[in-house]
Amino acid sequence: MFIYLKRVTFGFICFTMTACGGGNSSDKQTDIITAPVVSLPTAEPQLAIPDNRYADSYNVLLVGNSHVRANNLSGMLKMLLQTGSNKAMRVQVAPGGSYLDERLSDSTTVNTIQSVNWNYIILQGQKYSTSGQYSYPTEATEYWAALSKTYHATPILFPEHPRQGNADEGSRVYALHLGIAEQEPACVAPLGPAWDNARVTLPQVALYSDGNHASLAGTLLTALLFYQIISGENADELPYLPTLSLSESLQSELGQLASATLQRYGACEY
Repeated sequence: MFIYLKRVTFGFICFTMTACGGGNSSDKQTDIITAPVVSLPTAEPQLAIPDNRYADSYNVLLVGNSHVRANNLSGMLKMLLQTGSNKAMRVQVAPGGSYLDERLSDSTTVNTIQSVNWNYIILQGQKYSTSGQYSYPTEATEYWAALSKTYHATPILFPEHPRQGNADEGSRVYALHLGIAEQEPACVAPLGPAWDNARVTLPQVALYSDGNHASLAGTLLTALLFYQIISGENADELPYLPTLSLSESLQSELGQLASATLQRYGACEY
């Protein structure tokens, strides 16, 4: 477990596999890698989740890998926030594309978090076993959540949506992130339940671009969830956005699905 209350230097040891949260089709345990040692700032543990829904502006940082970049998720989220509120806002993706444990050895992530008074930090990139046969440490994700709250930002955990054709992955990855939030309080976006529901109720909609990453429709569903979590406004009340290459009826259906999912599962315990 990380010692949050002291400024410490970590020699972080991690296990690598051929697939861990990135969507490859198989798991295979390989070598142990020792990451470079870096100095990390103090993160106070067990702080309450800051409620920034009513902030004067929205400053949102997305920390993750290719899943936060697919179809310009940050740009779509900014569009939704601009449409649903008249607040000033900044939505940015942190440099790099590493998993959250690997970012402990890269000062760029810490520097980005410290560079702006973010009030929301979305965290994606907790390693997980795609086969469900292995377990990965979660202390790094807990550290980033604690650090976010130390800087008065609301941490939102981003469990990856299930890969195409994998019936149980969404619920399993969602449950993993709920367990992390039990260790270090954070919001958890219910992507798995939302995508599972969409695959059943909207079977004609292509949610994937390649079986792993989201299509435009899948990205909108994810962005709608984050929009409602951040703003506190119902996603199903957003107007039609003609600049998106998606029909008005589909945008409405995805908004309804996002709001219904959050009504059932929630995201934050303020």
